[in-house]
Amino acid sequence: MKLITPPTNCPVCDSKLELVNDQLFCRNASCEAKVAKKIEHFAKTLKIKGLGPATIEKLGLSSIMEIYSLNKELAEEDLGSKIAIKLFQEIEYSKSASFATVLAGMSIPLIGSTAASKLAEHVNSFDDISEVACKAAGIGEKATNSLQDWLYYEYPELKEFLPFKFDRFVSKPDVNSQTICISGKLSSFSTKSKAAEALEAKGFRVTDNLTKTVDFLVDEENKGSSKRVKAESYGITVISDLNYFISQL
Repeated sequence: MKLITPPTNCPVCDSKLELVNDQLFCRNASCEAKVAKKIEHFAKTLKIKGLGPATIEKLGLSSIMEIYSLNKELAEEDLGSKIAIKLFQEIEYSKSASFATVLAGMSIPLIGSTAASKLAEHVNSFDDISEVACKAAGIGEKATNSLQDWLYYEYPELKEFLPFKFDRFVSKPDVNSQTICISGKLSSFSTKSKAAEALEAKGFRVTDNLTKTVDFLVDEENKGSSKRVKAESYGITVISDLNYFISQL
């Protein structure tokens, strides 16, 4: 049997590798391979079509902020006119992404789409994030610490380059203008019918069927129901505390 000697340095940036639970990790935040993966994840989460690994390499992108400061003429030289025009359209569309989507796209350890959706029920900008808001959203201590670290070390460099202007997640809806689906048992109301009455009084239309046209899914149990999985795939905002949601209307 041939003995395999594990590498001690990252093959991309040559930084010292760290062994954790029999896995090797590069901790260099500026490692080109890690940065490329972050950009790729961001583009995929915000559905920027055409910004895959090959395009990221061709454009020489080295950070998320560079997506929104691309030089169109240089991009056309690297990609060709038609592809570049289409890419710039996709980038422009991405500027209307929700706060939850952008947060989930930042590759913050332990902050995925579920945690981002929960937090988006309590705050609607990066500057409003606090430990109190994280606790109210049911975000665990490790995830909260990870988010706070990102806000302190990485967010300041990104802040002025991000083009997003997030609207409040809800703003006094007109009658039947927004639809809500309720899934699973509720902790905030004794019955679904009472919850439905409270929502209808605020102008929402309550439905039992979850489709792409639904605006919100109420899921206070968070047990990975099929409706929650479907809602997250559709980009529908998930409400984990209905009482708090209604109190903000």
